[in-house]
Amino acid sequence: MEEARLARLGKRKRRASPDRPSKQVSKQAEAKTSSEIRYPKGAIKRTWAYKYPRTEDISIEEVLQAPTLNIAVLSSFQWDDRWIFHKADPMKTKQVWIIGANTDAIKQNIIQELAECNTPNVKLHFPPMRATTTMHSKLMLLFHETHLRIVVPTANLMQVEWGETGKDPKSVGSWQPAVLENTVFLIDLPRRVDGAVSEKLETTFGQSLMAFLEAQEVGQKVREGLRKFDFAETNRLAFVHSISGSHSTGPRRNDTGLPGLAAAIRRLNLNNVERLELDYASSSIGGLKEEFLEKLYLAASGLQPLSSKAPEDWADRFRVYFPTHDTVINSTGGVECGGVITLNSRSYNAPTFARRCLRTHISTRSGLLSHNKMLLARGRQKDGTPFGWVYVGSANVTESAWGSQSILKSGKESALKINNWECGVVVPVPTEKLQGLADGEVPPMNVFQGTVEVPFKVPGEKYEGKKPWFFMDQ
Repeated sequence: MEEARLARLGKRKRRASPDRPSKQVSKQAEAKTSSEIRYPKGAIKRTWAYKYPRTEDISIEEVLQAPTLNIAVLSSFQWDDRWIFHKADPMKTKQVWIIGANTDAIKQNIIQELAECNTPNVKLHFPPMRATTTMHSKLMLLFHETHLRIVVPTANLMQVEWGETGKDPKSVGSWQPAVLENTVFLIDLPRRVDGAVSEKLETTFGQSLMAFLEAQEVGQKVREGLRKFDFAETNRLAFVHSISGSHSTGPRRNDTGLPGLAAAIRRLNLNNVERLELDYASSSIGGLKEEFLEKLYLAASGLQPLSSKAPEDWADRFRVYFPTHDTVINSTGGVECGGVITLNSRSYNAPTFARRCLRTHISTRSGLLSHNKMLLARGRQKDGTPFGWVYVGSANVTESAWGSQSILKSGKESALKINNWECGVVVPVPTEKLQGLADGEVPPMNVFQGTVEVPFKVPGEKYEGKKPWFFMDQ
């Protein structure tokens, strides 16, 4: 899929600026793009959506704070270069693009295109990739004079995924409402008071982020730049990742993919689970095998997926949200916007597909389709303590994203095999939001208020005869 996309990109010349400035969000964002530190403790926001009321959302202008943006390190699965250059002018902002290329031919094609458009201050970086690897992670490191903004969106760097659209073909001179929505985690970290470069980042969040960048072979200057900022406020958060490759030994075996998620849950003291409810919104669900979902349930409990056993009713406590055929057809963007939402009929009709876990996905903003990857967890620990947490990132509910591992005939664990590069953040629900519950009560969905604006209707309906959206059938 990625190779075909890059081949399509190669058929056109890149230009350093768009044909027409995008004016859709300029007025709303004008007052919010200053260089001030707005999110010192971190926040989760919905992406802004044109012609929809503003709530807990954020526009790409508000994310970038372009007037004071010195350096932008950007990674994405898909790119709209002209749109990016309009939002972050390469004449003013140095940029590093972390972009996937499975072959030398694709890599050289991208390098040549950028050279032909004579765009200054843009450096390309290609992380290690095999023929089957997908560079799916989405991450922004935005360096300002006063702070570093770390951004982990579910959106690619595409206009439509940030709530913007083209002209409405049904109404000349007007703009079509937004068609896709996503979610963004961001946190603003101040410069170190002593002005020094620390030897290493002091929190596990920072160390995990650094390990991910090192695995992607991101340049020393970028990694050194991170050590100029104070990561103290990330102490209550977890940066989780999937490092593409086969991991049989060393720390990566336990610190990435599903084992990495489990380790993060333990570090945040969200393990020792008695009861756990999971709600996962995903824009791609692959084969959705019950065996894989059970391992994901264990990892979300802080347990090692291969050496632990899930409760018998785990599938009744795990819901995966995905749109029906009718939801996509009747959405604002219709069929043309369904290509980023992927499931095929062969996988759905396989006997291993976890149909009993599937729920309908309907946005709380009517007409929008979701490109979100969001896992909502709530439950009780063995000592009775209630908890809740949110994962936001690039990982869909697939083995390609989280990795696969099995027990060999010898009784030993196989290597952890991960296809994709992915990254995300786990954000716990504050303790004060968990007060006043009845003894033994699992926190309800409204416990997430103030932490994340849940973008889909809950509880989702069971499919029970409804037809899922099959993108290949169109």
